[in-house]
Amino acid sequence: MDIKKLSVLLTVADHGNFTKAGEELGYTQSGITHMMKSLETEVGFPLFNKGHHGVSLTKECEALLPSIRNLLSANETLNQEISFLKGAKRGTIKIGSYISCAIHWLPEIINNFQKQYPDILFEIAEGDEGELADWVENNKVDIGFTSYHKGQPYRFIPVFDDPMYAVFPKGHPFTAYDEIPLTWYEGVPFVVSEYTYINEVYKLLKNAGVKPDTKYILSNDFSILSMVEHNLGISILPGLILRNRSGNFEKRPLVPRSFRKLGMAISSTKELSPAAKIFIKYAREYLLS
Repeated sequence: MDIKKLSVLLTVADHGNFTKAGEELGYTQSGITHMMKSLETEVGFPLFNKGHHGVSLTKECEALLPSIRNLLSANETLNQEISFLKGAKRGTIKIGSYISCAIHWLPEIINNFQKQYPDILFEIAEGDEGELADWVENNKVDIGFTSYHKGQPYRFIPVFDDPMYAVFPKGHPFTAYDEIPLTWYEGVPFVVSEYTYINEVYKLLKNAGVKPDTKYILSNDFSILSMVEHNLGISILPGLILRNRSGNFEKRPLVPRSFRKLGMAISSTKELSPAAKIFIKYAREYLLS
């Protein structure tokens, strides 16, 4: 089966649209349509449901996606191993990351890494805890820069304990204190990120038996900080998000002290590519130095 067609199929699945997939890959809409019709002929059943605003995957196509991702990942690994054996260190590493790691860690790590390995390229996507766990488990990314969660189906390489802070507007009554007990969040106006069952803040509050008055739910930690700065509530945010930032807010350590354990997640069932192995070793040494 044609690897190129399978790769195009995944791009169409991501966009839900032949035209957008073509724009990303450099094909015309008709070219994408022709390849997908050819692929449907090969597999012997429809892959897409057509709608007014694009396409969706048939249940049969959905069932194929994990195997297709595994096949394409294995093909990338094989190509990298061949190039490494020939002395040419080439390849692409797909990374999923928290936005804080993507801002404060990855640019410098990749910049220094590519001075030594200029032909190893990167594709980076930002996501939350739930998305990153799914991307690693289903081989959508090679490495996930995320936090540790017990029971997740991936291998985790810890590199940093990131402290969690109470965050509130300047002038708030909390400014009079050097540390903020979690119990003080009971019933107060609260701004938080979207719920996932492994979300750090939700777990922290649940374990403490505390229920704030959630006023706003956002998808981005920096948006949460902006809401806090505009006196719309208080929040709890990790230190990496707050690094080098200033504005109409203050932060204090929580009581009891709370941390999220950051590191790199990799699939427990997938053989890492040569490029990914080199990068993981380099990134770990960089972050622990």
